[in-house]
Amino acid sequence: MTTTNDIIQLMKATGIARGKADTLAADQSLDQQGLDSYDRMSLLTELEEKYNVELPNDVARQLKTLNDIVAHLNEPR
Repeated sequence: MTTTNDIIQLMKATGIARGKADTLAADQSLDQQGLDSYDRMSLLTELEEKYNVELPNDVARQLKTLNDIVAHLNEPR
């Protein structure tokens, strides 16, 4: 089961949102917390590679918070 901490560790390991990853709130919009479009795209790409999933644009637009990402990754496939 994937956790928000797993996502934060991935962000730190890959340099996404440098300096912000440790302060991210799981239930707040990533945009509101200072992640720009490049950070979001980088995160989605890393998630696709690490978890062997596809995140098409319509799904990616719905993943606004860390909790949204975790819930999606933990859904049965």
